[in-house]
Amino acid sequence: MHSLLALFVSTYYSDSVIDLIFLNMSCAQVIYYIEPYFKRPSDHALLIVDLSITPKYIQMHRKILKQDSEEEVTFLLSVSERLFQLNFSALDSIAGLDLLSKMISGLFANCWATYAKRITVTTHSKKWWNNECRDTLEIYRQTGE
Repeated sequence: MHSLLALFVSTYYSDSVIDLIFLNMSCAQVIYYIEPYFKRPSDHALLIVDLSITPKYIQMHRKILKQDSEEEVTFLLSVSERLFQLNFSALDSIAGLDLLSKMISGLFANCWATYAKRITVTTHSKKWWNNECRDTLEIYRQTGE
């Protein structure tokens, strides 16, 4: 990532620590300012970064088990019951250990596929987001007010 220094000041202060901030951004330039006049007693200077907010629509799919839900309880009971049914006596060889580990992995995968709920995470998927918020944002984008 390339960045553009907006204020040409030294980034070195005697006996100072320079903290780095890594941004996962797709924009080509990030404008930042180092404010040496607001240097703290700990020898840290403020680093101000301008981040653009884009109207990008984000949509991801995840499988989850909501904490303390009926599905979580059922998932844990099912895993426990199936683990109890496994034969742990064949752990006297590497092949036996490999087989048992594959069975445990498959057991968790099957239970997860059965009880986890598929959700869609979007840019505005927080519970407070409603139609009024969407309409207000759309008006703002159109008029800039």
